[in-house]
Amino acid sequence: MTRFIGIHPIWTLRPARPVIALIGAGPRGVSLLERIGANLADFPDIDHLDIHVIDDTQLGAGRIWRTDQTRQMCMNTLAGAVTLFTDDTVTMAGPVVPGPTLFEWCRLALDAAHPSPPSAIQVTDIDPAHRAAFASVAVRPGFVDDYRDELEAITVATHPSRALYGEYIRWCFERALHTMPARVSVATHLARAVGIREDGGRQLIELSTGAVLACDAVVAATGWLPRDHTDEEHGFLAVLARHPEMMWVRPDNPIDQALGSVPDGATAIVRGLGMGFFDAMTLLTIGRGGRFVDDSLTRAGVRYEPSGREPKMYVTSHRGVPYRAKSLYGSLPPSPPQRYLRSVDWSTIPRPIDFDRQLWPLIVKDAFVDYYETLHRVRPEAFAAPLTTVLATIVTTEGVPSALDAAIAPHVPDAADRFDLPAAMSPVREAFPNPETFAAWVADYIGDDLTESAKGRDSAIKAGLWSISAARQLANTIGTFGGFDAESRANGFRTLQAFGGMVGSGPPAFRSRQLLALVDAGLVRFIGPAALVVADDELGLFHAESPAVAGSAVTSPVLIDAWMHSHDITASADTLTHSLAAAGRIRPFNVCGRDGRRHPTGGYDVDPQTGLLVHPDGTRDAAFHVAGIPLDEVMGNTIISPMPRTDPTMLRETDRVARSALRVAADAATAVRTSRESQVSPMFNG
Repeated sequence: MTRFIGIHPIWTLRPARPVIALIGAGPRGVSLLERIGANLADFPDIDHLDIHVIDDTQLGAGRIWRTDQTRQMCMNTLAGAVTLFTDDTVTMAGPVVPGPTLFEWCRLALDAAHPSPPSAIQVTDIDPAHRAAFASVAVRPGFVDDYRDELEAITVATHPSRALYGEYIRWCFERALHTMPARVSVATHLARAVGIREDGGRQLIELSTGAVLACDAVVAATGWLPRDHTDEEHGFLAVLARHPEMMWVRPDNPIDQALGSVPDGATAIVRGLGMGFFDAMTLLTIGRGGRFVDDSLTRAGVRYEPSGREPKMYVTSHRGVPYRAKSLYGSLPPSPPQRYLRSVDWSTIPRPIDFDRQLWPLIVKDAFVDYYETLHRVRPEAFAAPLTTVLATIVTTEGVPSALDAAIAPHVPDAADRFDLPAAMSPVREAFPNPETFAAWVADYIGDDLTESAKGRDSAIKAGLWSISAARQLANTIGTFGGFDAESRANGFRTLQAFGGMVGSGPPAFRSRQLLALVDAGLVRFIGPAALVVADDELGLFHAESPAVAGSAVTSPVLIDAWMHSHDITASADTLTHSLAAAGRIRPFNVCGRDGRRHPTGGYDVDPQTGLLVHPDGTRDAAFHVAGIPLDEVMGNTIISPMPRTDPTMLRETDRVARSALRVAADAATAVRTSRESQVSPMFNG
């Protein structure tokens, strides 16, 4: 708990100028700043406005996207699929302010520094409004030279380095400052907000520097927040305290993890086979001096040349296999039509909705349609009946994978040609006699997935799985703010999020090829699914073993948790959250069960229209807003970067929260004027 003993703010009474504080200056904080400036014209009561922008890592990039990180870390998003600017698809009250996507910005920056006939042609195709926005603020000196190779190679379908995205965010930050109306002053603070209290109707924010800022409205766009240790982790810490030779790399953003402390050549147990794993894998191999070399004679297409410093990684996860590689479309990914899921006007359906009964069958049917339409286009000989017959069968069959498969089987007789969704959802469906057999099976699984990835739009399995992954966006929108009942959230909706992430938010294909090369180099081994990991106090070692693979037990003094905790305000290690809780200003968001009981989530409860906190008694806070990732369990889609022309969740959120913060500031400005007028001496009234 943060205490404000002996802290004396410069002022507590309301000044003539209302004040807004933005806590967090990553992409969402930058978007909030831009939206405040864009919406200010709608608030004429604000004659002057002060804004404080607070971040303890890098203002205008934030911790995840900071520009000093290794370029080996790449985005999981394509260069043409990221923007921080609004367009006419965004559902919002504020004005549209167009600007370049990340890809367009890179092309414009390269052309401005090193013009050439080819680049001139490329930038001519960019929307003139986007070009004008770019021209209004220069990129930082030296940027193009620092990133020249990457800028020259970038396409809409490449995965940029995270540092490059950080540069784009910082430019957006500078542009937001540059275009801010003259009646606004912005102060930046390289510090962490560690506590808050109310005094005389104002918000007093304590910074890690010891400074205290007095504000009228606060928006916390903090991104990933620290959380307390789980019971399992407390057990690890107790054993580690008695065995200092053991090492546990705790869950976190990979570039912030203590991976550099893993001893050269060590054996390490690794938990997680999602994006955190691929980042850790990269840092522990390329980051230690190894390199991948193109080699057409290998099944991966590359071979790994070690430096000798790499640890040997024994890896496990719930499913036991890595996330699937992204498809190589050569462009932005297609938008699945989702005919069944979009056939319902979900705004008319009473909440809470039973996801398992009302949405999942439609999502399954959409996936089967996309699979069989693609299969018919690329392999029509697989069909014993017209495609229209298969599509009609899907219409009349229950949206259950086994029922659909049985109904379609007469029309696509070879089981190898049919959509086996249960196998995709649970790839390990048998016991393995030994680790070698399992390792060979996983390597074949990765190789087969890479083959399908290379087919792009011509892969039926990828089309079906991408349909399911893409359904997450609409499902999150339908389920926002308690739209699904508690049972659905714990069952089918949770499955959609996890499985959709595995098949649609996996690594770039080149990372999967690198993983396969590391398997062939003997540096990565797969333990098996759902391995139990314990800290053996007697041996002073971590022990892992999968029930699905005989003889899979492995011990190591090193455990790497290659993932990040989800948010839980009831288990937060963030002192700002603690101070809000101590003041009785927060409660967890609750969802309704089928029996009418309320079930808490790990997210903040906020007012859907404004982002203002909701107190334990159900009343709305007067000043403190929360936006972004700490609300992922509440509204969904908060982790996804805004894609152009998709009505992205983040830009809808930042506009409405910015307008709410301005409304609070306007009320403060009005209160100041009213107070002054009521205190005017009679001699000045004539």
